[in-house]
Amino acid sequence: MLTISLMNAKGGVAKSTSSLCLASYFAQKKQRVLFIDLDPQANATKTLLGIELGRFAAAPTLYDVLYSFIMESRKNIVAEAIKPVYENLDLLPASPRMEPFKDLVKANSRRPLDVLKFILQPIKQNYDVIVIDCPADLSIYVENAIEVSDLILLPTTYDLYGLDGLALIIPVILEIKGSDFGDYRAFYTLHNSRATKIQKDIGAYAQTLEEMDKVLPHKVPIDQKVKNSQASKRNLITDSLYRNSRARQAYTSLGEHILENWST
Repeated sequence: MLTISLMNAKGGVAKSTSSLCLASYFAQKKQRVLFIDLDPQANATKTLLGIELGRFAAAPTLYDVLYSFIMESRKNIVAEAIKPVYENLDLLPASPRMEPFKDLVKANSRRPLDVLKFILQPIKQNYDVIVIDCPADLSIYVENAIEVSDLILLPTTYDLYGLDGLALIIPVILEIKGSDFGDYRAFYTLHNSRATKIQKDIGAYAQTLEEMDKVLPHKVPIDQKVKNSQASKRNLITDSLYRNSRARQAYTSLGEHILENWST
């Protein structure tokens, strides 16, 4: 089984879109996929379940799993919270109630970094791939995702804010996983190959990542069809309406690369 987390300490880098596209691609390739929405904003959950604006997933969600496990005699109800989405893809949905619960995770756990690992233990054998969409921060949720991950993907825009998010999160990855951990890779999203004016300001850090072989060659271009698919709740990867989308082609190539190089 392969566990993949997508994270960046800064938002607005197409992290959730990337998570959704990769999970859909893996499911399309007959991999049994569990999508874990670890972000209290629950945007991926709303997309996968087709939830209307202002509404949220019905309980039990990941919040209920966490609360039960940490606050109620460590009872694990993860199997009850998993919701089937379509063939080969299940969802462990998020809830906004996870946001204020962060502090309790740390305060009431003997091993706060291992909470997600313990929660997933009973069901992980049911899946070939677990995809975790993380919040755009350095919270205990992100730390838990780092702890359970075999591969960490770092979607980023090629700008100061996106790369600064990587500069914040990569040291945390190495602190938790150990300095010899090498299975983290950045890839560029919302990419505009003609935007060169800012390269001098951020080129040094980007070049360092390239020289360390930590940047995947799969650049996801700016694509209006991505926004269209999100607005209409259509699946960018599986819907024939978007078969010519350049972003879909990039995510397909990225998914192929991951299965070829990390799948066990």
